[in-house]
Formats: sequence, C-alpha cells, structure tokens
Amino acid sequence: LRDRPELQGKMVLEFTIAPTGEVTACRVVSSELNDPELERRIVARVRSIRFEAMDVAPLVTTAPIEFFPA
Repeated sequence: LRDRPELQGKMVLEFTIAPTGEVTACRVVSSELNDPELERRIVARVRSIRFEAMDVAPLVTTAPIEFFPA
C-alpha cells in the first residue's frame, strides 16, 4: 500500500501446513488485485511462515486477504 495507496481488492490463498509447522504449499485461489508480481510476493511470504509444530495431520486451509485504499 505504500507504493500503491489506491490498491484494493480481495485475494484468497489456499495453503498447506505440515505437522512440522512449515507451509509446504501455497497458491492463489482467486484475486481481484490484477498484479501477478504482488501475488507472487504474497505467496512467497506465506510460504516463509512457520507455525508451531504439532502432532497432527497436514492441514489444508484457505484465507482471504482484503486490501483497502490507504
């Protein structure tokens, strides 16, 4: 938003969290941003997140991210 204060829209990500807490997969399900480079950077950032390790099966979830003009 610092570089593009007019940015607005919603994107939905689907990602998989392994029992180790590592995000093993992430993809854009839908996006209104019309900015493939920004979407790629957001996916890379989500893939770098580390959750607490737990003795559970891998979890696949979706998360909406909404951008509002600054």
